[in-house]
Amino acid sequence: MDAAIELLVRTGYDRLTMEGVAAEAGVGKATVYRRWAGKADLVIDAMATLKPVSGTIDTGSLDDDIEQMAAVSCSPQSQRLIEVMASVCSALSREPDLLEAFRTRFTEPRIARLTEILERARRRGELDAGVDVAIAASLLPSLMLHRALTTGRPAGRDYAEQIVTTVLRPVLGLPARPSAPHPKDTDD
Repeated sequence: MDAAIELLVRTGYDRLTMEGVAAEAGVGKATVYRRWAGKADLVIDAMATLKPVSGTIDTGSLDDDIEQMAAVSCSPQSQRLIEVMASVCSALSREPDLLEAFRTRFTEPRIARLTEILERARRRGELDAGVDVAIAASLLPSLMLHRALTTGRPAGRDYAEQIVTTVLRPVLGLPARPSAPHPKDTDD
């Protein structure tokens, strides 16, 4: 799995081969083919190893929930997953199984977690009934991935907070507010 992830980030999905993964891992290609029928299956399983464990976030406050979600989105494991996701994006239109797995195992769960946070906030009276939760919930994960795709760099904590304060909060009908930079975060 580590070999597949490393090669995905280094060479991209299109140039990844089962033989290359076997060589990177120091095993024979028969070993790789015994476990995975093809490249898409291997990549899907490799990406799943990077999926961050983030149980339910429920602090009782929309601002605190979103801050925790942004922190999870910027963990080293999440950042590595974004790099891998960016490396497979070029193949999604050609690989229906990869697209389906990408959607159901990675993008939809992230959006679902944010939707859950926003729906709870609405029930607590922190959001108006007219807020389009579906659009709002897709903003942070979409813009984080977009950053990786267009710059080749993962989005850091400062960038995530910029999205929250200048894009997400106004979409939610809340005032934008400045955020304090994080001293250890240089990938704004």
